Amino acid sequence: MMHSLKFALACGVAGIGLAGAVPAFAQKRDFDVPSMPASRAIQTFARQSGVSLLASGEALRGVTTNSVRGKAEVQEALDEMLRGTSLKATKSGDNAYFIRSVLRPAKIAYTSYIDRQAAPITPPLVEEVPAQKNDFGLEEIIVTAQKRAESLQKTPISATALGSAQLETLGISNINDMTSGAIPSLRVAPFSGRASSYNITMRGIASGDAAQISRDAGIAIYVDGVYLGRVQGLGSELFEVERMEILRGPQGTLFGRNAVGGALNIVSKKPTGEFGLDQKFEVSNYEGRGLVTHLNLPKFAGISVKIDGVLKRRDGWIDNPLAGAKDWNSYSRRGIRVSALWEPTESLSFLYSFDKSRDASAGGYEQIGELIPAASHQFGPLIQQEPRRVTRGRLGAPLEPSIGKVEGHGLTASLQVNDDLEIKSITAYRKLSQTTYDQAAGAFYGFSPNGNSGRTSLADVDQDQFSQELQIIGSLDRLKYTLGAFYYEEDADDWAYSFRSLAWNATGTDYSIVDKPVNAPADRASVNHSKSTALYGQLTYTPALFDDRLHLTGGLRYTKDKKRGGLTTLRGVPSTLAYRFSSSRLDPGASISFDVSNATQVYLRWGVAYRAGGANSRSVTFRSFGEEEVESWEAGLKTEFWNRKGRFNIALFDMSYRDIQVDFVNPATPTNFETMNANGTAKIKGIEIDAALRPLPGLTIDGSYSYLHYRMPLTLNPFTGLPVTTFLTYTPKHAASSSIQYRFAETAIGTPFIHFDGSYATGSHSFPGDPYKTDSYFTANSRIGLEEILVGSGTLSSSFWMKNIFNEQHKTSTVLVSGNGTTNANWTWYNMPRTYGVELRYRF
Repeated sequence: MMHSLKFALACGVAGIGLAGAVPAFAQKRDFDVPSMPASRAIQTFARQSGVSLLASGEALRGVTTNSVRGKAEVQEALDEMLRGTSLKATKSGDNAYFIRSVLRPAKIAYTSYIDRQAAPITPPLVEEVPAQKNDFGLEEIIVTAQKRAESLQKTPISATALGSAQLETLGISNINDMTSGAIPSLRVAPFSGRASSYNITMRGIASGDAAQISRDAGIAIYVDGVYLGRVQGLGSELFEVERMEILRGPQGTLFGRNAVGGALNIVSKKPTGEFGLDQKFEVSNYEGRGLVTHLNLPKFAGISVKIDGVLKRRDGWIDNPLAGAKDWNSYSRRGIRVSALWEPTESLSFLYSFDKSRDASAGGYEQIGELIPAASHQFGPLIQQEPRRVTRGRLGAPLEPSIGKVEGHGLTASLQVNDDLEIKSITAYRKLSQTTYDQAAGAFYGFSPNGNSGRTSLADVDQDQFSQELQIIGSLDRLKYTLGAFYYEEDADDWAYSFRSLAWNATGTDYSIVDKPVNAPADRASVNHSKSTALYGQLTYTPALFDDRLHLTGGLRYTKDKKRGGLTTLRGVPSTLAYRFSSSRLDPGASISFDVSNATQVYLRWGVAYRAGGANSRSVTFRSFGEEEVESWEAGLKTEFWNRKGRFNIALFDMSYRDIQVDFVNPATPTNFETMNANGTAKIKGIEIDAALRPLPGLTIDGSYSYLHYRMPLTLNPFTGLPVTTFLTYTPKHAASSSIQYRFAETAIGTPFIHFDGSYATGSHSFPGDPYKTDSYFTANSRIGLEEILVGSGTLSSSFWMKNIFNEQHKTSTVLVSGNGTTNANWTWYNMPRTYGVELRYRF
């Protein structure tokens, strides 16, 4: 009450003594209110408008308002100032307004214009942004692509973001679900069908065989500001995600090494400090079932606690004829995450989190596709080609799940020194243990009388990492700046072993199971240590030109990398082969953007990023390779129209890809790889389009498209000594996705909705030297349901979903297997058949 009185007294002074026939709220006034904390903004607004504004201090805490400039009526200006925040203004009397909170306060910033006047620079913000329901226009999308919270439409980067509601509607709960192609320029595929590691590609830049610990990925993955160093362990279910940001193109300045293709930035929801439960139950075909819990506990002693739990399982969709063995593509996942937010003062906060998960997923099934011409193909009577997706394995074979165990601690400390300066520290320790169990079941070795087949591949990776990042995020009169320091250290070891688990009879009409050898030495094993330190900075300057619509950005990152490793076992015997890599470099970036209007921005962006070198542990010489570099030019347009009911963003890019790390397979021994840096420069050009339309209240239509063309230099094949043409992997020339969703008017029992989405892509190569391509495809998905059904003190939502409605089938990955004694065929993996299920969700 005291806070309310203070604000009423402070804000009502300007209203005393006003007289005239026209009430103050109906008069047009000249406003010049910068974006600032709400407590100061309403005082400034009251002085300029001549009306009284009443509000409680608690409602205003932590809220940043929009800037307002130009001539407008009081109500119009108030609506602009509070648009997108948790505050709402209600008229109270002739010359007074009461401001109250309609959502949990959050620091949100938008740049608003009245009469197309320029606005000052948006100050730095870091809090999460709650979902805003808007029945008339498209929702504002907030991202942290430049380490500060800002509107996606005002960020000069080709990016897209999926909020928690979109992720749920699309059925995305882990990285593997991104294989659907919901984001056309982002491709995700299990590496060689494995459930234990993923190949993530953006703008044609892929990780290659990043399952090796001595090699780094090409796309940087961050979760709550913490860099994840390995592609293993990414199969775990995502916990309650606030949003997933896909930043396309090199992100070398702010996201560092190994962001040559782009970055995937995942932000989870923070504790609210208010008691609440979000409980979801799910059942689906293939005996799928899931239980997901998000529990917020009441704030106690200034500490807010949140607990997230996940428990999911599903049978495989390709049956294994061997009794007691796992089916291919089955999984069982569980995990827990506890986060605690302590806010000892309004300007200081500490967010601690601990998570632990276990993912037991069986690998994919290798189907025998095209046969290599002019090669021997000895299959036997039980083995044959599989030109279409199968539902049952050709042979019953031992198969166990690949087990990924991941856990980690994170601590984020934030000090809001003043309204224009924040200092943030992000500290994390993480470790993972990932086993791999692959079963070829007759697809690898050709038939020989009384010979062995059924290649079983076992592997294990153990890794731990420590990272520390310090950020200084601030703004001055015409300058926004981000300064940072980063430290990362990683230790890892791995081993791999394979054996033949099936034995043929003399005619190939029957077979028996061969037990795994006891105490057999690993085929190969290695260790690796990495250390990376970096300093970076980025400045955005808005000169006093063109009504403050021009923004100039420049950034620079200094990185020092050191890596060393050794191949400790080679072909079952000890090895002393080793490698070292070190690099010190500067990676610059710059952009120029211009606000054509409040709703339209054009920009030109240039940047350089690099991926560290390493060594190939599948090489019999442990051959090392050097770093690679990407230089990118990008021109973009971002615009909103039809009173924010339409949005259209387009980016054109041209990249020079130098010293590409290219993998080659030994034609005599397909398990032997070599990695070379290609001579010359690859050229990659493309277009990315994102569009959205809300023609009617409740109706939203989205669409995205990407086109990519590349030209690769000739590269010397180390096995043949001949220059050859190679391919960018998982890079379709054309890819698109679209969705349509309609939320009906609220009824007495809830709010019905219906959603459809689809994805399309042309075929692409799965391996640099493999001429075979995957199939073009189109898949469609749907979800219908009823939300916000009042049950007791909470709400119940129910929905029915279906993926791959038309049961479309296509190859998702291919690998050429050749050599003496092999099937000399192209292995193929197919997409999942039609799946469907029901979800129930209760919240209070």
